Amino acid sequence: MNLYQRINLIQLKISSVYKGAKVSMGNSGSYNAVSHDDVTALLHQPIADVGIIAFPNMESADVESYETVKSYNGKDTVSTGYKVKVWASITFINMDKPDERITTKCFSYALDNGDKATGKAYSMAIKYCYLKTFMLESCDEEESRDYEQSYKPKPDYSQTAVTSGHQAPSTFKDGVATDQQQKAIFAISKAKGIAKPTIDSFEEAKKWITEQNKGK
Repeated sequence: MNLYQRINLIQLKISSVYKGAKVSMGNSGSYNAVSHDDVTALLHQPIADVGIIAFPNMESADVESYETVKSYNGKDTVSTGYKVKVWASITFINMDKPDERITTKCFSYALDNGDKATGKAYSMAIKYCYLKTFMLESCDEEESRDYEQSYKPKPDYSQTAVTSGHQAPSTFKDGVATDQQQKAIFAISKAKGIAKPTIDSFEEAKKWITEQNKGK
C-alpha cells in the first residue's frame, strides 16, 4: 500500500475533530477551540495503524519583543511580551518504503508574556499541518451534531483492500466505534456526571449518544 492510500484510509475513517479546549479571553469570556492535543490524540492510533511515521520539524522562528503597560491602584506596571512567528512542517513517511514521503508545511504565530510563545506557535503550526493533510472538520457541540452528519454508515474498507490489492487495517473494519464517538461518549458522561460506559460497537455507540441527547 503506498503512502497516498494510507493517508486516504485515515481520511475515510475520520472526518471531524472535537473542540475540546476552552480558551479564556479574560473579561470577554471564552470560546471552544481545537487544540494540538485534540488533533494528535485523534490521529495517533490511526496513523500508527496504517504504518505512517510522522516527523515534525520547526523550519524557522522569528522572535519579536514588545512592552505592555497595565495600571493597578494608580501605578503603571510594564511587562515584556514576545511574538514568535514560526514555519513548521510534518514529513509523513511510508514505514515500509522509507523513501516514499510527503511534507506538509504551515505558518503560525503566538503571543506570550513568558517563555511559551515559541511552543504555542510551533504546536499551532503542527496542528494545522495535521488538519489540512487529513481534511479534518472542527465541530462545535460534536455530540449533538457530529454523530448525525458525520457518523454515517462507514465505508466498506474490505472493498478498499480488494481494489488496492492490500489488506485493510483491522481497526478500520465496520462495526467498531470511532474515535469521535468515544470522545462524544466521554464528553456527555462528563457533562452529566455519570460513569463513562465501555462501548466498542459503532451502532451501540450511536444509539447511546442519541438516547443521551434526547434526555437532555
